Amino acid sequence: MKMIIRKPNFKALIKSPVGLAVIILTVIITYVTVGSLLWGGSEANGDTPGEISNPEDELFLIRARVITASNYIEKIQVRGRTEALRTVELKAEVSGAVTATPVEKGERVNAGDIICKLAPNALEATLAQARARATQRQLEYDAAVELSTKGFRSETQVASAKAELDAANAQVIRAEVDFENTSIRAPFAGLVNDRPAELGDFLQVGNTCAILLTEDPYLVVGEVSDRQVSRIYKGQPAVVTLTNGQVLDGTVRYISSAARIETRTFRVEIEVANPDLTLREGITANIEIPTASAKAHFLTPSLLTLKDDGSVGIRIVKDGTVEFYPVTIAGNDPNGLWVTGLPDQIQLIITGQNFVTEGQKVRVELENNGGNS
Repeated sequence: MKMIIRKPNFKALIKSPVGLAVIILTVIITYVTVGSLLWGGSEANGDTPGEISNPEDELFLIRARVITASNYIEKIQVRGRTEALRTVELKAEVSGAVTATPVEKGERVNAGDIICKLAPNALEATLAQARARATQRQLEYDAAVELSTKGFRSETQVASAKAELDAANAQVIRAEVDFENTSIRAPFAGLVNDRPAELGDFLQVGNTCAILLTEDPYLVVGEVSDRQVSRIYKGQPAVVTLTNGQVLDGTVRYISSAARIETRTFRVEIEVANPDLTLREGITANIEIPTASAKAHFLTPSLLTLKDDGSVGIRIVKDGTVEFYPVTIAGNDPNGLWVTGLPDQIQLIITGQNFVTEGQKVRVELENNGGNS
C-alpha cells in the first residue's frame, strides 16, 4: 500500500482565520524560546545584560591589624640561684676536746662570739712556763747591760742576752695564741648554718667546728653564654625574681674571666640587699639584666612565617599589596614575642597570611574598624 504525503497549503491557511492564528502563535512561541536561551543563562548567574563586573571583587580577602612599634628594653635572662656572699668553715687550730658549744646551728652571732670551746690541756701550763722564761731572760739581759756599762760584759755577750730575751718573748706570744685558739670565734657577724662539733668531741687541727655564712648582702648567681658575657659589666643594674614571686633589685658584682670547661659558660654574680634576713641559699631565681633599648613590635608566634630562603619574618600589606619582612626576635614573654626589623607602623596580616604571596594584590579588612581598604 502506497502512503501519500501531502504538502501543507500555506495559502489556504493564511486565508483561513484559524490557520492564521496558528501561524502567529507558532512565531510567538519560537521568539520566547530563543530569548530564554540567549539571556536566561546570564540572569541565572546574577549578571544583567550590559552590566560590567568589578575586578576588586575577584581579589583574595585578608584580615589585617594596625600595630605600632613600642620601646622595648632588651634583656639577658639567666636562670640562677641564691647564694651566701661568704661561707666559712671554722676549723680547730689546736687539738682538744670540746668543752662548750654556746651557739646552736641556725642561730645568729656577732663577730667575736665563741662558737666552740676546747679544753686547754697543757697549753695553759705551756703559757705559764713561757712567761716565766721570758721574765728570767729579761733579768739576764738587764744585768748584762748594766755590767757592760762597767766594762764587765762585752758587746757580744749583751747581744746574746738580747737574743735570748727575744726568743723567750716569741715563745710567750706563740703560747698565748695557742691558748686563745682553744676558743673558736666567729670572724664576722652571720648565721651558724651548721655545727658538726658536739660537746665531748675531740677535734684535731683542721677539724670543723661550725659553718658560718653572711646574710646581708646576698648573692644571686647564674651562668651566661660567650655571646652574652660581652654585654654585661660590673655595676650594671639587674632584676631578680624568685620562685615565690619576690622581686629584688640588684647590681652585677662579679663576672668571671674564664669559662667553665664543661659548659663554656661564665659565672655572673648579682648582689642584692637582704635587710630582713629572709633569703636562703639555693632558691631558684630568674635574673634579668637590661642591656639596650630598641623599637620593637609585639606579636604572637603563630604569625611568624618562613620564606623559601629560610628567613623568618611576617607578611604585611601595604597599599593593597602583600609584602614580606624578615624579623629578628629580640625577646619573649608568656604572651608573645618582641621582634625588630619592621617599619614603625604596619598593617599585619592576621588571617589569610598562609594563602597569599609576596607582591600579590589583596582586599584588606582592618581589624580596628572592620572596613575595607
